[in-house]
Amino acid sequence: MTKQIHVVGAALINDQGQVLAAKRAADRVLGTLWEFPGGKIEAGESPQAALTRELQEEFHDQITVGPAVGETVRHAYDFGVVNLTVYYARLESQNLAHVAHSNFRWCTAEELGQLQWAAADEPFAKQLAQTKLAEVTF
Repeated sequence: MTKQIHVVGAALINDQGQVLAAKRAADRVLGTLWEFPGGKIEAGESPQAALTRELQEEFHDQITVGPAVGETVRHAYDFGVVNLTVYYARLESQNLAHVAHSNFRWCTAEELGQLQWAAADEPFAKQLAQTKLAEVTF
């Protein structure tokens, strides 16, 4: 039986209508690929609670979680099947600690296509590239 991994990511939108992309540290699984920051959902945890906890742990930041960007994406990696749901979110603080990432980049919708995304994150990057990010409200 293939391991099922349920994870959440944050499409963090700033006041300039840009979304935050996070580059995974080279020594981590999927190292050097770009992703929407987040992590695994723990037992008994809602996706929104998991996302809030993960951003606190990884960035030392507080966030407001909005609606899902789209449907959950399932992608089979060699270590298991990742079931990823990405939510719109807004930073309520600006620490952006580098715990699991080597770099961050605020991207316009057009710039999202210039990054090498982790396979599970790529469909969300493509969808957000077609979105007027400055008009996203929640």
